[in-house]
Amino acid sequence: MTAPSPDISDLHDEQIVALLRTGAHAVLLGAYFGDVAYRELSHLARLAAIRRDERGQRVFILPGIMGSRLADVGTTPVGLVWLHPGAVGAGSLSSLALPGSPSLRAVGIMLPGYLKLKLSLEIAGFRPVFHPFDWRRDLVELGREFLQAVEQCADRKVLVVAHSMGGLVARAAMAQDSHDRIERLVQLGAPNHGSYAPLLALRAVYPTVRKIAALDQHHTAEELARDVFRTLPGLYELLPEPLFDPASWPRDALVPQPSLLARSRQSRSHLADADERCLLIAGTSQETVVAADVHDEEFAFTVRRDGDGTVPLPLARWRGARTWFVAENHGALTQNNTVLAAVDELLRQGDTRRLPDRAPKADQSGERRVLESELRRQAVHKVRWDELSLDSRRRILDPVLTPEFLGVNKTTDVT
Repeated sequence: MTAPSPDISDLHDEQIVALLRTGAHAVLLGAYFGDVAYRELSHLARLAAIRRDERGQRVFILPGIMGSRLADVGTTPVGLVWLHPGAVGAGSLSSLALPGSPSLRAVGIMLPGYLKLKLSLEIAGFRPVFHPFDWRRDLVELGREFLQAVEQCADRKVLVVAHSMGGLVARAAMAQDSHDRIERLVQLGAPNHGSYAPLLALRAVYPTVRKIAALDQHHTAEELARDVFRTLPGLYELLPEPLFDPASWPRDALVPQPSLLARSRQSRSHLADADERCLLIAGTSQETVVAADVHDEEFAFTVRRDGDGTVPLPLARWRGARTWFVAENHGALTQNNTVLAAVDELLRQGDTRRLPDRAPKADQSGERRVLESELRRQAVHKVRWDELSLDSRRRILDPVLTPEFLGVNKTTDVT
């Protein structure tokens, strides 16, 4: 008798890697990663098992915002909330609001975005380990927890590869690292001076938020933004600095909490400045929200090809950090083969010729402005997880709306 397939949401990171090595449950993992990615990851997982060097230097991998899985560890079995389709559909995302249950913690990584990076580093002779974190929380607190993990490591010096928000968590840790345990930091698409993606999330118009809200059978995107995202320091602290001023926001139901804006300014001031240990790879040439201003009591967003699709290039730059550039989108920075080869070289020698170190000229053509009311008209109809294509399921966190979310489902329409 064939053993039933496990629920992918119930598997730990290492269990999934073990399945990739053995080829077990290929249909399940093929649906989870996509057939092409599954074949590549299976090959990398087997190669990593052969090439693993137990004496290699420790590398911590920090994911971006929403890149760590969050679960209630006080329940039996552990109840995964972020991101479990059943929990989303049942309206359980409301439990993410802060202050919330102390038993809700980071328990793993969203592997489709980060496993290739880890396996590639393992094959290169490093000893990589994921460091999931509760992306809802304050950067300084998260940096302190990360530094504790570094200090508990047997290696005297460690290396860090940090994507997106993880790059700021690493900076928070470096500011507190009085013994210089962090030897080198490679940032991938870090919003060193913020990003407008958190603003879009707080205004309920970010495509990921709208997709997840469409799956939530009990809440609208606006309700999730008002009752959940508006309570999360981790979102506020990734905003561009001008948005720390409450006067720069429309006065409506989604007005931010002034105390969290003030706290965000303070937290950002406690991040480490760059020194010779700090290296950055920034994505370019993708349509990115590069500015926002209030127009007739709503935000108007300026979009042009000057960033990685999430972080505008001027806001990614970190004064004092050597920087390389790649025409790639934010989420794919951790999977681009040229970027991965460059990361290997940067960790080893602090330099690379795989990528140019001169930024391309900003493309001003095609610049456009988009009102948030236009974005709010997207993905307003409820859909169910089992109605989604496999591609849409895999891309649930990508900042793009696939056709399933744009269509009208009259049987589950919510007003």
